[in-house]
Amino acid sequence: MRKSIGDSRDLSADPSNKPLERRIRRRIEQRLKKLVWMGSLFYLLMGFIKVTVASILTVLLPLYDRVYTDAGALIFIEFGASIFGMLIQPWLANRMSKKTMLHIGAWGVAASYLLIAFLPPWPLLLAGFAVAGFLGGIIESVIAAVILEGLQSNAAIAMSRLEVAFGVGSLLLPLAIGVLIAGGHWSCALFGIAAYCAFLSLFVRFARFGDAEPLFRPARKADSELPNAVPAGAASSGPVGAVVAAAATSHPSARDKRVRRAPGAFMLPAFVLLFFLYGATDIGLVNYLPSLMLETGMADAVNAPISVTVFWAAMIAGRMVAGYEAEKLGYRRYLFIHWTGMILLLALFAINRNPAVGYVLIVLLGLTLSGLYVVTLVYAKKLMPRNIARNTSILMAGCAIGGGLFSVTAGRMLDTLPPSYVQWMMAGIALLSLLTYVVYAKEREAAPSAEWARAQA
Repeated sequence: MRKSIGDSRDLSADPSNKPLERRIRRRIEQRLKKLVWMGSLFYLLMGFIKVTVASILTVLLPLYDRVYTDAGALIFIEFGASIFGMLIQPWLANRMSKKTMLHIGAWGVAASYLLIAFLPPWPLLLAGFAVAGFLGGIIESVIAAVILEGLQSNAAIAMSRLEVAFGVGSLLLPLAIGVLIAGGHWSCALFGIAAYCAFLSLFVRFARFGDAEPLFRPARKADSELPNAVPAGAASSGPVGAVVAAAATSHPSARDKRVRRAPGAFMLPAFVLLFFLYGATDIGLVNYLPSLMLETGMADAVNAPISVTVFWAAMIAGRMVAGYEAEKLGYRRYLFIHWTGMILLLALFAINRNPAVGYVLIVLLGLTLSGLYVVTLVYAKKLMPRNIARNTSILMAGCAIGGGLFSVTAGRMLDTLPPSYVQWMMAGIALLSLLTYVVYAKEREAAPSAEWARAQA
């Protein structure tokens, strides 16, 4: 009979069981490392996929004689396909193993990027990006499911490491493409991603995860074979993990904490709107940052993609301290300061035309936005402790939809209006985000309810 985590602690009471306890813990740590390594490798690919369109947009539009309206449609199609992939993954998980889905996803993305690299007709190019987005959505949700199911109490820590890998991928690809554009070989980056997908498939084929293997089997077959949770002390906490872990310890269900309640029925809709507006600002900025730098004269076609790399470098640096900053300031103050800072920086970005100042503002924007998503998500979980899984899915979908719709709107605006209109629209959306947060998405302390009082007795 497999020992639970509680059983392994009981073994430590008997000195003769010390070697057995150490072996169990080493086995747990090895499983943790393998799962996180696999997840990080795939999330690196997710980072590549998310910024591919933005990185090569300034090259594709002239080659196909297209305008920014077409670019917005391309981005929206990719995001829509990604959301559909995330939604269909649970249905597929009941019918095939997760390793099979990862194989199909990796080889499908490789085929899509090879197709895109050879510059097919525009409809086929759209289809290639749609397939890559769809399979990327499946891969992302499969990895998240494996981590959340397999590590449980360590899931927040592991997911923070995956986010760093995602950021590294989003940073490296625009830099590589920017360098390759100068030599006219930008398509080599797409060939490299296709080769990396083949490597990932081989990695999954030959990797073995011991008693965590049932996690990859079809859900109906794996329910009775799932491995035990990894104990919370088996890994060190990352910066984002520190925020999530702190939220858990300050959860309203903690015995010595006062009850915190949402101010009415507007809490969930307010947070959905908040994530919708955040997605419009963040995703829109990432997708159109090179185009805005190019259209405003702050960069040429060679240097414009590097702006995304600068932005993601600042994002990664900010994520390293975001958790500790949020804990020190408190969630409410942290969010208020960072949303206010985002408004001011976007306004300055709209009126600035100096290249050096533009890159400084991009760095500051990356640092300001770096922790907004995860801290807001944790704050929402803290204020709405019930139905956390459902609420999280709704909020993430709101973020993706906001980014997709903004991309379409911004593309049309760039075709007919000066780029400053798009920049000021971003600043206006950031202002709406702050107002939504201040008016609705905030907490208030309430006296303990009768039910809670009975639970305390």
